[in-house]
Amino acid sequence: MKRIALLIPITVLAVLLLVGCAGPGMGYYFSPSSPSVPAVTDSSPSPLVQPSSPIVIPSSPNPSPEPQGINESTQDAITQAVEKVAPAVVFIDTKFQGQQSTDPFGFPDFYSPQEPLPQEGQGSGVIVDGAAGTILTNYHVVQNALEIKVTLPDGRSFSGSVLGSDILADIAVIRIDATGLPQAMLADTTNLRVGSWAIAIGNPYGYENTVTVGVVSALGRTISSPETGRPLQDLIQTDAAINPGNSGGALINIRGEVIGINTAILSSAQGIGFAVDINTAKSILSDILQYGHAIKPWIGITYSKVTEEIVTSLKLPDMAGVIIQEVSANSPASKAGLRQNDVIRAIDGTPITKMENLRQIVQQKQVGDPIALTVLRDGQTLTLSMVLAEMPSELP
Repeated sequence: MKRIALLIPITVLAVLLLVGCAGPGMGYYFSPSSPSVPAVTDSSPSPLVQPSSPIVIPSSPNPSPEPQGINESTQDAITQAVEKVAPAVVFIDTKFQGQQSTDPFGFPDFYSPQEPLPQEGQGSGVIVDGAAGTILTNYHVVQNALEIKVTLPDGRSFSGSVLGSDILADIAVIRIDATGLPQAMLADTTNLRVGSWAIAIGNPYGYENTVTVGVVSALGRTISSPETGRPLQDLIQTDAAINPGNSGGALINIRGEVIGINTAILSSAQGIGFAVDINTAKSILSDILQYGHAIKPWIGITYSKVTEEIVTSLKLPDMAGVIIQEVSANSPASKAGLRQNDVIRAIDGTPITKMENLRQIVQQKQVGDPIALTVLRDGQTLTLSMVLAEMPSELP
């Protein structure tokens, strides 16, 4: 008798989940068409996503060394770090106005008798001042919110209100009427290193106080905002799993200090998430608590990197500097005489070797500070002076 071998094909279905950091209707995910970085404005720390006396910021004195390797002591350190921060990570529910229905051509449906129904979104937040009920979260978590409900890990719920926000950095500060709350310690990320432990705490898909562990994969990342087209800059990249509902939650180090506010993921990849650097968030928090909005020095230009094509077209000596694409009307740049296609080579004598340099230099200045720009124009080197202004609340 012949033996017949049955060949059973096995098909593996690979499902790519396109997910963002906020809950239903509030996803902040993006899928860049190319690795090139979009032209950016001279905004200081950077944008985002749809829903959802001096100030003293808590910081950790004399931090202990970071454990190396994966062993029992490291696992204990991770557990202890989570126990420090998790009680201060809150669940944020929002209701916001839905969009008006449209006809098949994308135009508003004026014949519809109904107003758009309120929609709901979910996200996370981090209590940074337990005595005042102050919470850091993402701007996109609370954007256009009609109602904000904050639920603590202990089950108590409070109504929240927005104190202020920074759309370009995707940071918002909200407050609840409660005192004596647990609060998270905020790190100083000046010396944060790639490869350091990174622990994400948030509420993905409504699963409260979920913890995922990874490392700091890269620093100073820039991604394009799917809403504004402007860049989110100076982001921490991590492979700690971030999912819808994590937006506004904490990215912490192994010492139990917050190093970032989770904000976005790359939809077409696995293990690529981003968080707003906590040093950026602390600066915005301080401004909002003092002035009600973020204070940012501003030049008033849109710029991009110098490419080989630009070098050939403008007969430049090399690819150093950044090239101006647009100058805003009535800005410090326009008053100083900057023009389109000018190449900024240095600021106050500090060379501009890559795009990030310009923003990093400007953000270290104060509104009202004078600066001198070394500019290459039509083969000539010019020095133009200007005084930094405050960035407008709405950019052109």
